[in-house]
Amino acid sequence: MEKFTKAQAKNLAAAQKLVDTYASSSEDEGELDEKHILELLYKNYRPTEGAGSSKDAAKTSTFLENTLHSGAATCLICIGSIRRVEAIWSCESCYCFFHLNCIQRWANDSMMQMKVKAAEQQNGQASQGHYNHLGEFVPPKRQKSLHWCCPQCRRDYQPTEKPTQYNCFCGKEENPQNQPFLVPHSCGEICGKLLQPKCGHDCKLLCHPGPCPPCAQQAQVSCLCGKSSPRSMRCIDKQWRCQQACQDLLACGKHKCQQLCHRPGQCPPCSSKSLQPCECQRESKMVNCSDRKWKCQNVCGAPFACGLHICEKVCHAGACGDGECPLQVRSCPCGKNTQVRPCNEAEETCGDTCQKLLSCGQHTCTQRCHRGACISCPIRTKKKCRCGLHEKELPCSKEFTCETKCKQMRDCGKHACNRKCCGDQCPPCEKICGKQLSCNKHKCQSVCHNGPCYPCKLESQINCRCGKTKRSVPCGRERSARIVCLELCRITAKCHHGIKHRCHKGECPPCGQVCGLPNETSKCGHICKARCHEAVRVNKPKEARPQAKKYEYKSLPHPRCEEGVVVTCIGGHEVATWPCWNSKPTSCQRKCARQLKCGNHKCSLVCHSVAQPQDMAQQPGCANCEEGCSVPRPTGCVHSCPRGCHPPPCAPCNFVIKSKCHCGLNQLVYKCSEYFDETGTVQEIIERREKLRSCGNRCLKNYPCGHRCSAICHSGKCPNPELCRKKVRIFCACKRLKQEIACDKHRAGQVSLDCDSNCKAEQSRAQAAEQQQLEQKRRHEEERNRLELEKFEAKFGKRKHKERKTVDVGPAKTKIDWQRWAIYVVSILTVVAAIAVAFYADS
Repeated sequence: MEKFTKAQAKNLAAAQKLVDTYASSSEDEGELDEKHILELLYKNYRPTEGAGSSKDAAKTSTFLENTLHSGAATCLICIGSIRRVEAIWSCESCYCFFHLNCIQRWANDSMMQMKVKAAEQQNGQASQGHYNHLGEFVPPKRQKSLHWCCPQCRRDYQPTEKPTQYNCFCGKEENPQNQPFLVPHSCGEICGKLLQPKCGHDCKLLCHPGPCPPCAQQAQVSCLCGKSSPRSMRCIDKQWRCQQACQDLLACGKHKCQQLCHRPGQCPPCSSKSLQPCECQRESKMVNCSDRKWKCQNVCGAPFACGLHICEKVCHAGACGDGECPLQVRSCPCGKNTQVRPCNEAEETCGDTCQKLLSCGQHTCTQRCHRGACISCPIRTKKKCRCGLHEKELPCSKEFTCETKCKQMRDCGKHACNRKCCGDQCPPCEKICGKQLSCNKHKCQSVCHNGPCYPCKLESQINCRCGKTKRSVPCGRERSARIVCLELCRITAKCHHGIKHRCHKGECPPCGQVCGLPNETSKCGHICKARCHEAVRVNKPKEARPQAKKYEYKSLPHPRCEEGVVVTCIGGHEVATWPCWNSKPTSCQRKCARQLKCGNHKCSLVCHSVAQPQDMAQQPGCANCEEGCSVPRPTGCVHSCPRGCHPPPCAPCNFVIKSKCHCGLNQLVYKCSEYFDETGTVQEIIERREKLRSCGNRCLKNYPCGHRCSAICHSGKCPNPELCRKKVRIFCACKRLKQEIACDKHRAGQVSLDCDSNCKAEQSRAQAAEQQQLEQKRRHEEERNRLELEKFEAKFGKRKHKERKTVDVGPAKTKIDWQRWAIYVVSILTVVAAIAVAFYADS
């Protein structure tokens, strides 16, 4: 009863605390502690020390905060609030969500405008291409594929990706139902998306808006250098650094790496300073050990072999061109001929045509090899202007532009280009759009563009009813924006209580305080602790006037009294606190539990009326004991007592037990009470049970030596195996000699006999016969191999070639053809004479 009283008092205190802190449902949404809720949700997603803040976790927190309140999120297309029961679509890139109808209309409008623009360009001149001023054909601009984009991040989507149905954030459920205990537009299942960056784990949060937070799984990983022992780290922070220095030998071979923990083999260059000379050995300075080779700013200045020129290289190693002047080998101005001349003489022209490519890129220079730049291209050609409408003959080096203004539409699709001789390179439109934005207050200030305008970027300031709280909201959302003011409401209360709710819009919520007035309905004298009912909002009957209010405030009567009254049950088991309106003694529905006359059991009836509630002995009205004997049986006995429920002790068990003996050949019969009798010492009980289970015959088991046990039928291992004296037969190694000995000598180690001289003679004869047989087999194998080799050589052997005789032939005498030599000499003289005549004619 004492425990029951304490539990009852604890429950009453909890109920009283709940009544005192009761508030209306309309206030609950305004007083939600979003920071505390999100703090509890993301306590496992906080970045570890040194890992930095997580942008994805902060972004997910922002989306959840906007989604938890009905109307807190805004559709950027219609600038309207997104409520819990409205169908939405979420972008896969920026995770911003819009009304499903708005995004469908946006996608259809965007693709329709692209189709119209593509049709206009296809019908115009630009779709056929044109010729530029060089006479080259310029193909038309490549048309962009049909697509639509997100209103916020401008990510491109294909026409097949246009949303057609309302899905939850994770995409597992279509048309998710709004549940009061779930995040709006969520299916309530585990998200299951693969986390980014990819680590092999998936998101364990319930279906949520925005990106998934970083992975919070724990893994046992070592540091980057691998010197520290593995520690438990978050999966996203697996690449952590210890505070130990690397101490690996650097590339210089002298110093060790002092940088803190990093990957093996990625040590930075040595930063130690040392005095090192430059490449020309003129200056020395302190440089890093890893940058031993450096150059000063001094010019070499070493003279070449000509004595006129010097080396103009800056600080280099080695000799300067082996001492020879590099200006001895030079080419003519046109670059066709190379000459070796003294370095003090000027270069000469070769007299050939220049043939360098002119600035026009099509013709070459026709002058003789000359010094300086080539002249402008003098060839006149017919050129077309950039727009391709006019043609004129001009020097090749000049560009032709006409005075015709371009009539093509710019990229905005509204204004003409109007630039002279534009061609197909119209610049973007530079005019201001000036369309009315969706907020209906401002105009678009962006450059003239195609498609819908961006939402208004300006903000408006709204105030609460009392004027003490202000908030900035996107322009156009002043009416639907939600503002939370922490000041108390200043409207006069309709009941007798003071104002305790915060500043709000519209009508005041119903009073959530306790009534506190005497209950006049039951007239019991207790204070009414129900929710205030002095001014309750009720619907009015329909009236003809459309402007009349549809509700009114009325004072309702006190409900029935719920004040607790102490009442004892009719069986005297418990004292409970019942509401005042139902404070009559009744059955507590617990078992009676009064001790019956048998002394072993209690009354099993449900709480019933008795003459003396305080007496826990059997009284009139209690049930009689109908159970069997419940006295514990002796250890090992499994038979029940045949008597009814009675006080201990029970009579000895006379049940007959049949079982096999220890050897398993005979069946024994004995009483249960004799076998499980526990009188006497432990050794006596064991001996008595062993005697009852023994048949008295010789044991059938064998000793470890293999002979039969000589003891009487027993349990466990056979006794005294070392006393076995049976005969055992042993042999020598060649199995020729044999002898019988006692089993104890055999166990002592005598397991074989020694061979005599006759045994050794038999072994020698056997070895000699085996050797003779092997020798005959080897000779037979050699003879067979010799015969096979002779057959092979006779069949495939090469024949010997006969040597050829050599005959010496002496040098033959040849005759000189003088007539042919004369013709050659005359031809050569004729050519030389022709060359001489031509040379004198030119001079």
